[in-house]
Amino acid sequence: MRLTTKGRYGMRLVLDIAQHEKYGPVSMAETSLRQDISAKYLERLVGELQRAGIVKSLRGREGGHLLAVPPEKITVGDIVRVLEGESAQLACSHNRLSCPRSVHCLTRTIWVAADQAMFEKLDSVTVKDIMDDGQNCISKKEAEQAKSKTPPAPAPDAGTRRKAVRRILRQRSAIASSRPPKLPGAPKKIMVVDDDPDIVDYLVTVFRERGYETCSAGGGVEATEVLLRETPDLITLDLEMPEEWGPRFYNRYMRMPEFKHIPVIVISGLPGIHMAIPKAVATVRKPFDPAEVLQLVETAIGKP
Repeated sequence: MRLTTKGRYGMRLVLDIAQHEKYGPVSMAETSLRQDISAKYLERLVGELQRAGIVKSLRGREGGHLLAVPPEKITVGDIVRVLEGESAQLACSHNRLSCPRSVHCLTRTIWVAADQAMFEKLDSVTVKDIMDDGQNCISKKEAEQAKSKTPPAPAPDAGTRRKAVRRILRQRSAIASSRPPKLPGAPKKIMVVDDDPDIVDYLVTVFRERGYETCSAGGGVEATEVLLRETPDLITLDLEMPEEWGPRFYNRYMRMPEFKHIPVIVISGLPGIHMAIPKAVATVRKPFDPAEVLQLVETAIGKP
């Protein structure tokens, strides 16, 4: 068997959609960042999967891609057959005429049996199986530790998230009116947006020790309310957060005239982060050097 990048990347694409569609339609730009695969290549793959009825697409500002059938009904074999076609199998195993020697070939029976065994295995594993048993490839020890911890509260689905954002925006004037006036000579304020509380605490400490004021949020919805209330001078923004993808929050506040001037520094562990928000003043990979972050902040907005 010769499995090309189409089959391997297609499998990662389908898994990425399955893992993230509970937050809303998945864009190929987001998947490209998470999987470190060209967005153009992913668009080609998603087109083939869509024609095969495995993936469906939604248009519009909140559009993207979802699974067309439940993950427990999609096998690895389904994905490989759609994307690899005949290249994933030995040609003579399913077509004797593809090789003039196949009628008298003593080894063909071996290849046919191997081909059948391979697809029997691929057809026995579903996308849900991989999500349930293979996610993060955690060890038994880590799995036992995870079970002993209190499970986190489930993230809101896309509909709940949109309702929460609309509710906050409807209260936009009231939130803004409760904002205390900024006093002359007051230090500049930085808003830290990250779903990891340890990262938030660390960055807040770094900025405060340098003399900046700070505020923070654990996700895009909360960040919208904090933005309206605090009007920071700069935002540090994580990309992958369970409540909302970071660029969605960025695009939302950039549509508000009074906030579109606020610079953003992307701080994320994802590959290819420079592509997520092209207009960011800087991008920093986790783990980061606090001195580097402070230098970027001072370059963007000056000293406190």
